[in-house]
Amino acid sequence: MYGVVDKMEKILEGQAVNEITKSGKIVLTNEDALNSSEPVILIKHHAMPEDTEAIIAASGIVTIVGGTLSHASIVAKEFQKACLIGCEGLSIDLHRNIIQIKNRIIPAGSEVVVDGLTGSVYLK
Repeated sequence: MYGVVDKMEKILEGQAVNEITKSGKIVLTNEDALNSSEPVILIKHHAMPEDTEAIIAASGIVTIVGGTLSHASIVAKEFQKACLIGCEGLSIDLHRNIIQIKNRIIPAGSEVVVDGLTGSVYLK
């Protein structure tokens, strides 16, 4: 997968929790992560204990807030999931099923790569 991201558009940066890189379709709810038969990247404002099963089911998680000892970080490390935290400029609109990064709107279901080496999210 390395080298492939050079040809993709970087859409977001955050703090990488581990050096794991995974791809998947964007999902915004625990239910979507748990019910998907495809690899998914769960995007949340922050992670809480009730999100644990969804994080485990997903290939990775991206959060707007969180630190190295946040729930998302700990679960991602334990279960070898890609994880970025502290992604400023990201907002989530569950009603429209989209994420927004600055003025750019990206619908859930879009394919992304979470790069744990660079702390970046790329749109496929």
